[in-house]
Amino acid sequence: MKTPYRRFAARVTASGTDPFRSARWRLTAIYCGILAAIIAVLSLTLYGFHSTDVDRLEREGHHGSGEGFRSAVPPEAAMVPGGGSEQEGRLLDRSADLAVYLNRLGRTILLADLVTLVLGGAASAFLAGQTLRPIRAAVDAEKQFFLNAAHDLRTPLAVMRSEAEVALRGGEVSPQEARRLVTSSLEEIDRMAVMVEQVLDLARGAQANGSAPRELVDLALSVRGMVEKTQARAAERGVHLGVNAPGHEQVRADPVAVQRAVGNLLENSLAYTPAGGDIQVSVRRAHGHVLVLVEDTGIGIPEEDLPHITEPFFRGDRARGAHAGGAGLGLTIVKSIMDAHGGTLKASRRPTAGTSMTLRFPAA
Repeated sequence: MKTPYRRFAARVTASGTDPFRSARWRLTAIYCGILAAIIAVLSLTLYGFHSTDVDRLEREGHHGSGEGFRSAVPPEAAMVPGGGSEQEGRLLDRSADLAVYLNRLGRTILLADLVTLVLGGAASAFLAGQTLRPIRAAVDAEKQFFLNAAHDLRTPLAVMRSEAEVALRGGEVSPQEARRLVTSSLEEIDRMAVMVEQVLDLARGAQANGSAPRELVDLALSVRGMVEKTQARAAERGVHLGVNAPGHEQVRADPVAVQRAVGNLLENSLAYTPAGGDIQVSVRRAHGHVLVLVEDTGIGIPEEDLPHITEPFFRGDRARGAHAGGAGLGLTIVKSIMDAHGGTLKASRRPTAGTSMTLRFPAA
């Protein structure tokens, strides 16, 4: 079932126009309508209270001017030049004053309502923009993600197509050339398969949203196992891979996700550490957390690239120059795993050379 956000995102992606402007005005109109309704209810209630008080005062004044009052006052003392009694004149003046008061109160409330509505409209427009800002950022990120994915999938397809067209134009293909073409095509297929699997990992992580089954995981044992599995590839590349994970540091986590996170960090270090380099993996406890450190002597990450390394498909200039392959999704997957476990991923430059990656898990 599609959520309202996903329906909105699909509509934004499919349309060539920007619907956020009209959405902002519609949201502003909704906010203003709610504000106007609240103002109307409060104003009518306030005016009603004051009107009730005025009626009560008038009734009390008329009650005080009854027969008992008139009999206690001599007729000649109660007469005024206008032909009525002095008390009646006072009552008329009081009623006129109360009517003027109600009239002024109504105008004052109306003016205050208009000023409040204007200021509230401006505030509503601002709040509508703030409300839509994270949605717009998410939609833009999703659009950029699909554009990058399409570009990275198109590149190996273009390579395979061009090689096949060259072979067809050249006439008869020798067994050696055919073998080279098949090998090259298999490499590009493997590259696409890795990227598709990484995209699926991201989608599964977003769908699970931390709902994967958790259990006690011996993080030190898991790290030692992942290092052992990676030793053969490290030896092929001429990179020394060491591990220092004594003890049994436990965390509550999804064991498959933990292995994927550690494995991605190891693959990332192997990809950017040249032959003769060194990768050291360690596990330790600190301040109620269990840390996994992966430190290498590779090409390192420029300071300006550090804030962007977990963005999907991000690859810095050094990474592209190293021809290490990959789609730039490995660290994105690691971050999503750590977010789901309430942990963090931190990357930093080593003082000498290379990169240090730290996974921080809450200890069990």
